[in-house]
Amino acid sequence: DTRGLLHENDVKALTEFGILLQKTFSNDLAKTAEMKASNIRGNKEKSFGLSQLIDGNRYSYWATDDAVKTPELILEWKMVQTFNLVRLRENIKLGQRIEAVELDAWIDGAWVKVGGATSIGACRIIKFDKTITTTKLRLRVTQSPVCVALSEIGIFNN
Repeated sequence: DTRGLLHENDVKALTEFGILLQKTFSNDLAKTAEMKASNIRGNKEKSFGLSQLIDGNRYSYWATDDAVKTPELILEWKMVQTFNLVRLRENIKLGQRIEAVELDAWIDGAWVKVGGATSIGACRIIKFDKTITTTKLRLRVTQSPVCVALSEIGIFNN
């Protein structure tokens, strides 16, 4: 029996935080996007393709050929989407590989940089300074010593 181990104020705060997390990450816009990549390892869509990014498995992954260290991934929606968070995860069993990424949104007919990060690792959440409204988002890996092994991309609005 764990009653009395936590103060009721702490229980209330943790419960509210859990509800906020569930609400924030409940609608993944990446799952409704058409995705295209500049490279897929060995052209093996089933093994290393983009469907691995939204399958909910932290150890399946999109990979590139060994020589491709700075690939691009484009997510495109048929209708305008609004979001302010991107969650990225690498297959950490293969180590942290990606050292820098940049995110661009398609705004007024051109790519505009809206965010970035200097590492991904097991999980990286990138929160934009302002809400992004677009039909396309581009992820550019700008620095990696080896080919990528990205296990998830999630797009959310909170």
